[in-house]
Amino acid sequence: MRAVADALRAAGRIALVSHRDPDPDTIGSALALGLALEGMGKRVSWHCADPVPDAIRFLASADQFRQAAPPADVDLIVCLDFGEAARAKFALPSGPKIADIDHHATNTAFGDANFVDVTSAATGEMVGRLIDALGVAWTPDMATAALVAIMTDTGSFQFPNTDARALERAAMLRAAGADLQAITYNVFRNKRFEALKLWGFAFSRLVREAGGLLVWTWIEDADLAHAEASEEDLSGLVEQIARSKGMRVALLFSGVTGDVKVSCRTSAATPSVDAAALMAQFGGGGHVRAAGALIPSAAGPGDRLVIRERVLAAAREALDRARQPA
Repeated sequence: MRAVADALRAAGRIALVSHRDPDPDTIGSALALGLALEGMGKRVSWHCADPVPDAIRFLASADQFRQAAPPADVDLIVCLDFGEAARAKFALPSGPKIADIDHHATNTAFGDANFVDVTSAATGEMVGRLIDALGVAWTPDMATAALVAIMTDTGSFQFPNTDARALERAAMLRAAGADLQAITYNVFRNKRFEALKLWGFAFSRLVREAGGLLVWTWIEDADLAHAEASEEDLSGLVEQIARSKGMRVALLFSGVTGDVKVSCRTSAATPSVDAAALMAQFGGGGHVRAAGALIPSAAGPGDRLVIRERVLAAAREALDRARQPA
């Protein structure tokens, strides 16, 4: 953290980069840190190859995100919540130094300075520590952005990664003026009608295997058109699938962009499967309980079915291994 803090202090013009298919942790972390840096007199720009999700556009400065890559003349690029440069989707310029702030176990330490803590519940929690180290006073806008990051990556403090640090940081952010009601309404209680229709297609296809240990479903290309929905409306769906009683591995397959996107959630209950290890077999990564992969599909719909079966076979094998006596 000290190395990243020193890099931030030394830079005058800083570009903050969030990962492709952004979630609230990568966006909220970037906004909280960026607003803090502006408070230090830094020139800040925000970058994400894909649009900010509708549910978190209420955050202060969320409209400042650009979908273009950072310019080459910035002093420092800060990547938030991702462990390899390719997750930016666009190419990062080769000139500026890179600082990486992340909590994924699959992080490759690709930055010139790397603040990586795989024990942290959220990058937003780490950014909270960094802002404190920089000596910046918290504003309500900064606190709201950091809190939405922590709340979403802990599943509203329901996931096993919820530890004392996450809860203590959340309390500090509330004391600093974080708008809990805005987060609750926009993120957790205000789902688009089109998204609910889209989710219905996935729920209608739910498959349960191995006595309920493996639960999976898929979204077809035509579903989005029928629901008048967007790919963004898939956000949060896999968590609902993972609510199935007795679930140990939950998988959502969506091929709406040509390639196959796999979202995976696992349970800490026995037999337990490492989601990140499972997705790593297909070029993906993430956390022990939440991970994903984007698998190239060049041969059309038939190839997607082959890919789906490969992933399902790997999940079945992982469950079989987990059920073996120690």
